Amino acid sequence: MPDGFGARLDALGASVSEACLAQLGDYLGRLFAMNEQMNLTAITDPESAWERHILDALTLLPLLPRLPDVPAGGSLLDIGSGGGIPGIPLAIARPDLHITLVEATQKKASFLSAVSAAMGLSNVSVRAERAESLVRGELHSAFDVVTARAVARLITLAPLTLPFARPGGLVLLIKGQRADEELAEASTVLRKQRAAHERTVATPTGRIVVLRRNASA
Repeated sequence: MPDGFGARLDALGASVSEACLAQLGDYLGRLFAMNEQMNLTAITDPESAWERHILDALTLLPLLPRLPDVPAGGSLLDIGSGGGIPGIPLAIARPDLHITLVEATQKKASFLSAVSAAMGLSNVSVRAERAESLVRGELHSAFDVVTARAVARLITLAPLTLPFARPGGLVLLIKGQRADEELAEASTVLRKQRAAHERTVATPTGRIVVLRRNASA
């Protein structure tokens, strides 16, 4: 772990315990080990991984207040989890949340299931299916929060994520510096999805677009 990493999290309002930091390091070690067998991450330098994976994921923590949006025992869905970012770091940091990881690639989904089991993350479940198929089933409107990172442009991503959020629920999308451009492009889609752009939060690694599904959706 880079020097001062915990202090950086504190400054962001994303404080976690030393035990949690140790678990996050364990997860990165497992991610790197499996990356030798399949393409889970293009980042192979550990210090960069702490920044671009762990810090990036944990910038969502200040946006997950316990009440009223995300109650203890609340539910979070991570679409297109890949190697597990941001879902697994969030599961480590918020063990009170029930977190579902959606990853259509079977090998990656198997890794997510295996690493969650090996690390004792009993609050994690994995669905090896496409979001487009899942949204037509019991997961529609089922989650307090939906997250996604580096999946698609907002105009494509909004219809993939918003239908999973409960009415009044949050969608937190980790984006880059073109977030405003993507929001403008997706304005009509957001109206059709009966959702509103609540705010955009600048972080050390990018920007987080906060959407809220209308309570009457």
